[in-house]
Amino acid sequence: MDNVLITGGSGFVGSYLSKLLLEHGDKVIDYDIKPWGEMMDWVINPYKKEIIYEQGGIENWPHLLNILSKYKVDKIVHLASPIDTNALSKMPKLAYDIIVSGTINILEAVRLLNIKRLIYFSSIGVLPSVQYEPIDCNHPTIMATEGPINGAYGAGKIAGEAFCWAYRQSYNIDFVTIRPSAIYGFGNKNSIYLNEMIEAAVLKKPLHFSHGCEVPRDYTHVEDIAGIVLKALNTDAKKLKHRVFYGATGEKLTTAGEVAEIVKEMIPESDIQIESGLSYADKLETGFRGLLDIKPVKEQLGYTIKYADIREGIAEVIKRYREYLEEHKI
Repeated sequence: MDNVLITGGSGFVGSYLSKLLLEHGDKVIDYDIKPWGEMMDWVINPYKKEIIYEQGGIENWPHLLNILSKYKVDKIVHLASPIDTNALSKMPKLAYDIIVSGTINILEAVRLLNIKRLIYFSSIGVLPSVQYEPIDCNHPTIMATEGPINGAYGAGKIAGEAFCWAYRQSYNIDFVTIRPSAIYGFGNKNSIYLNEMIEAAVLKKPLHFSHGCEVPRDYTHVEDIAGIVLKALNTDAKKLKHRVFYGATGEKLTTAGEVAEIVKEMIPESDIQIESGLSYADKLETGFRGLLDIKPVKEQLGYTIKYADIREGIAEVIKRYREYLEEHKI
């Protein structure tokens, strides 16, 4: 059993991960600026009494260090990060102040307190345009001709990856970086088309997008992301030939238009319309989307994707959302 601190543990991924860690027998400390929202509170409700919640931000270095020492934390999962890529592109310094500076605070804590392992959450947004497929984790990120397409967010995340390596070189810290792709599941509020479509369909509300039909993604279920992280926390360092892994299915990409058709097939009464064209946010990420190589996830971490078939994942989210609505009499 380990004492695991999750920065941003009240969020979407953090809540599912907390549940899985507790089932694994670990002690979970949720370090976040705010407690769970209504949907995530429902997800972790059976486990809530077992989770230690400490309010705080990763930019508050003294408080962070105090909490890590107080609970004798063995391992850290660093999830806390702003994810509004559109806003960050207009305020790039914010990406530095929170993503980069906050990650350095975490790394300093790992160094000073001899934390056994750090899981750093990066993003496939560190990638430039696709140079080859399948895209492995040695794919270029910064080149002479371009850098991360995802703007300040991608720049902040790749800076965090670089500092993980710097701290390993200088202090031999034990870290694993996960680059997740289009995480979906019940309770996700990040706009990736899929969740909005499911919620509208279940609620029998019409939904219209004026763009996005062609946007392709490797949609990855949140339970698979949590499963990959659990393996990354516990895999013997001797088995890790790599330190960077994609959190993805590795399957053929699915467009938002294709997702709409699947949802309409599963819920025939749904009214979903999605038109061609790309928004500014779509353009920030479409260029780096490609077939991802996740063989190292299976070969080194020993994890097999549960929801490789997106249809099964969508069906699970529909089922979970209906259960939530029934319990809340909505």
